[in-house]
Amino acid sequence: MATRARLPARLRMLGEPSMVKIMLSGTSLIAVQSGLLVLTVLHLVDTAGLTPAAATLVLVAAQVAGVVGRIGLAAWSDRASGRHLTVMTCMIAVIAGLAALMTPLGAYPPAACLIFTWLGFFGIGWYGPWVAYVAESAPEGKTGFALGLAMAVNQIAVILVPPALGLLRDMTGSFTPPWAVLAILTAVALAVSYRRRTAGAVTAVEGEKEGSS
Repeated sequence: MATRARLPARLRMLGEPSMVKIMLSGTSLIAVQSGLLVLTVLHLVDTAGLTPAAATLVLVAAQVAGVVGRIGLAAWSDRASGRHLTVMTCMIAVIAGLAALMTPLGAYPPAACLIFTWLGFFGIGWYGPWVAYVAESAPEGKTGFALGLAMAVNQIAVILVPPALGLLRDMTGSFTPPWAVLAILTAVALAVSYRRRTAGAVTAVEGEKEGSS
């Protein structure tokens, strides 16, 4: 009975500003990560004209860049002014990379390889600082539940995004729509997260002023 009584209170965490930012950033970035794993080789073969073997090596390079990013970005978040700033930086970098893929650069092999490596660094490397941000932003005594809840939402995206992107690619015959959907999703999540971040900062300042008066 006690567990049942606590469950509604824990689920109300979904509406808290910090959890909204966690969900939005996590869902959009895990969607990008899933899209990269599914579409990178296909894009490089069909659009940039690489052989399947060469395209696979580029995917490996992107994943290695992601490993480096998880370490490097997490280390940077230790020194940045707030871990969410690092996550937002990853979102901006991902949007820029996806936008570049939709230009003629996405069909030029050297540029496409560099873009996918860039996307690997930020589109996979985001996870380290994001997990740290979840742990730090969770309400006191609810860190485990908040982390589990956020990862559960991410897992839903992991299941749904790859087939949806693949279907979109097959229906349109182009990689531009899937990349555009991911870019728009990330941009919307970034905009909402930034507005909530700004609103939270203003509220904190007003609270300090009221307290000092």
